[in-house]
Amino acid sequence: MFNFGASVHHDSQKERVPPSRPIPVTFPSLTPPEPSLKKLPSVWCEGDSPGIPPRFLSLKKPSDVSLDTLAALNVSFEPQCDFETLLSSASKDGQQYLPPKSWLEAPEQSEPEASPSSEPRISLLSNGRSAPDRKEFYTRAKELFFKNEDAFANLTRKANPGQAPLRLAHFRRFWEGLDNMAYYWDTSLDEYLPPKLEDTINSDDTIPKSASENDNGTANSNGAEFNAMNDEEPRKKAKMAAESNESITLSINSLGFGSTPARPTSISSSKALPARAAPPKVPWIASMEPTSSKPVDLSKGSYRGYRIGNGAEMPDPYRLETVRAFLEPIAWAFGVTFAPHRRPPVLCLERVRFPVRMNAVAWRGPADRMKARQGWLEGPVLGVQCRPETNFGTNGSPQAEAALDAVRELGGMLLLAQERAREGKTERKAGEGKWWTTKPRWGGGPGGEVGEATGASDAPAQETTPKPEEKPARPRLVSKDRRRPSPAEIWKVLKPGNPLWDPKIVYEAIGKDRSVEWDEVFMVSSLNHHISIVKLRVHLLYMQYLTDGILPENMPSDYSWSSPSLQRTRWYDLFNVDDRTEAMRGMWGVMAYLMRSQERSDVAMKPS
Repeated sequence: MFNFGASVHHDSQKERVPPSRPIPVTFPSLTPPEPSLKKLPSVWCEGDSPGIPPRFLSLKKPSDVSLDTLAALNVSFEPQCDFETLLSSASKDGQQYLPPKSWLEAPEQSEPEASPSSEPRISLLSNGRSAPDRKEFYTRAKELFFKNEDAFANLTRKANPGQAPLRLAHFRRFWEGLDNMAYYWDTSLDEYLPPKLEDTINSDDTIPKSASENDNGTANSNGAEFNAMNDEEPRKKAKMAAESNESITLSINSLGFGSTPARPTSISSSKALPARAAPPKVPWIASMEPTSSKPVDLSKGSYRGYRIGNGAEMPDPYRLETVRAFLEPIAWAFGVTFAPHRRPPVLCLERVRFPVRMNAVAWRGPADRMKARQGWLEGPVLGVQCRPETNFGTNGSPQAEAALDAVRELGGMLLLAQERAREGKTERKAGEGKWWTTKPRWGGGPGGEVGEATGASDAPAQETTPKPEEKPARPRLVSKDRRRPSPAEIWKVLKPGNPLWDPKIVYEAIGKDRSVEWDEVFMVSSLNHHISIVKLRVHLLYMQYLTDGILPENMPSDYSWSSPSLQRTRWYDLFNVDDRTEAMRGMWGVMAYLMRSQERSDVAMKPS
């Protein structure tokens, strides 16, 4: 009746009101400050307010972040690298967990003379599951080789003539998300047309029409056009749910080293797509009125193509859902699931709680089924951080924007490092064991505590005990007894501060080499329609100083512990076939490395 779920159809060959002009795909380009490797940084031990927290307490707005803020963290930035170098730097045998490029081919078409020694060697997984083999890898990877236009047409159930329907199983939600992103980023069929002469004349015509002509003529023509559109064009329901991360997020975003990606950023489409149901402008509001119910004004020109807006106008949940749908089929093969934090993600800098952005985290499920049903998780394994910033280098100083982006990304990775360092520890709440959380006190002023007329003395009230011969009445709970405590009653309760740790998470540094004190923290960073895998190598002494502000008593002679090392891959375009298949191959190797079992010897992965 009301048609609340109606979606707007846009035919790429039909002229319509032009959307906003496309924006260029840019990434932050940073010239990082030099870290202090031979001694402690001067900001840690010199000045009136030494340490890292004062530098962050002085930040009043994002534009206050500068290279000095980044220098206080004393991070070493490595150049971009490929997945082979990224895993080799994590461990001497890290590269063997990366699937070879021959796995991207069908198993029956691979070279038969491939020796087992050339296959990656992985151990049984740390959760006791058997490691996924080549067949499971290719079953997922082959869905990423589909052309964008063919997969989008398959979602509308209107495949191209002469083409068999595609089977989208593991990555179906990824293709749905990529389809929604294409309405803002796909410029392959953009065609801006100048205004026609007749449209210009009609727009200048001021002769009024009768009300009956306007009402009847417009309604009939629009109704017929809308019905014809519904008959000819299939509708696709956009399944992009807005999963909001309720955490307070001052994102610590991705750090880019190049202003443009290594591969072309244009989205390939060799032919026009059939009309598709465009996603709403905002994910929580569906279009309640068809476009045909409004007169189309083409006096200023028209447009033919995919887009309904540009990349800066795309809702942020579209990017998060697409990236998460790309990673989940890979993680599920290793028994890992993605879920956001259930407590606000904050980075602890001594007594400072610094909010950071962390959209989703990969957790390992417990082996106990009862604990799994109760919502227990183990980890974290790695994190996911998506950011809506675009047009880097066009607004203000490029170095200032890149420094802000680097601090945002580092905050997310340091949060993961702090959570992984909690293994085997118990949380100490703020004020726990202090006198002000255990000893009742009151100054003795008139009116009692918080203005209550209950006396002005701290002396405890005399407890009235019932006489032995009298039986106390059995208390009966009525609705008025089940009330929330008043603010005055809450104020009287003496207890430490609220906990920051999730009580249903078993914190563990999954994938950490137990023989060294360095931890390898991985995170998937996303900007525009690209992803990059970032790795932070951090020492436990650095995390102790960052969290508690305590320098080690026995200072090591090698000061490398005071400088974490940040390493990243290039940006992979999810619209590009080669980029997304290479990103899947790399993520498969990262998950295999992190989920390896260190108690058992490695076994060779046999080709299927």
